[in-house]
Amino acid sequence: MLEQDKEPSRILIIEDNPDDCFFLTRQLNRARLDDHVTVIPDGQQALDFLLENASVTSPLQFVCIFLDLRLPSLDGIPLLRKLRVIPALSDIPVIVMTSSNEERDLEECQRLAVKAYVTKPVRLTDFIKAVTHVFPAAENSVASAT
Repeated sequence: MLEQDKEPSRILIIEDNPDDCFFLTRQLNRARLDDHVTVIPDGQQALDFLLENASVTSPLQFVCIFLDLRLPSLDGIPLLRKLRVIPALSDIPVIVMTSSNEERDLEECQRLAVKAYVTKPVRLTDFIKAVTHVFPAAENSVASAT
């Protein structure tokens, strides 16, 4: 249930690795960006969640998605392709955090307007750069959280 005194927002982490989820949630907490974070470890479940909450009448306003490319049931790139053709979801900033170093993945993510592409293992400086690209106002709090 969303708190009444806060504006509804949602940061969605689509990641199946518990260690990476812990890193992301800890860093978002330190940067004070952790309000209403949802973690979903499966691509199809994430798509279903996004579609359920994409309506104009939904109280959720998605502000960012952290996306792994290697996921159960639906990989990140096919998921991203689906999001980009749904008007209510097409403009959500996406930060890809992946172990993939494949050039075709990077090129496809650029084509699909990903805001940042961070390879794993994630270096804190790369994470800070990606987050401040999407949340410029958080630059000081993210940098001081290190």
